[in-house]
Amino acid sequence: MAVSQVLLKIGLSHFGTISVKSWQDVYPLIMVILHNYYLLGGTILMGSSFFLWLAMLSWFKLGLIFPLTALVYVFVALLTHFWLGEELHLINYFGILLIAAGIFFLLFKQG
Repeated sequence: MAVSQVLLKIGLSHFGTISVKSWQDVYPLIMVILHNYYLLGGTILMGSSFFLWLAMLSWFKLGLIFPLTALVYVFVALLTHFWLGEELHLINYFGILLIAAGIFFLLFKQG
């Protein structure tokens, strides 16, 4: 999911702002997505993550796996820092640490 978000951001940086004001704007948008490999890749990864989520829901308890979705915030922050050059400040690292600690405490002794 995190990689799909980064790919979508990269793809949109090549495309620009999206504006859908009527149904007639949808087809050109679909054509842009199909011709922009970053947008297409991000869309495919996002769709595949839905099916992976369904599989995980069938294998594990929801209370066990749902807290792990918060890791997306951690991975997006780190990926955008390393792939897109977005700056992370000390407070951002503290937030990442808090998210990781929260997940740890939510899952501690659940497995």
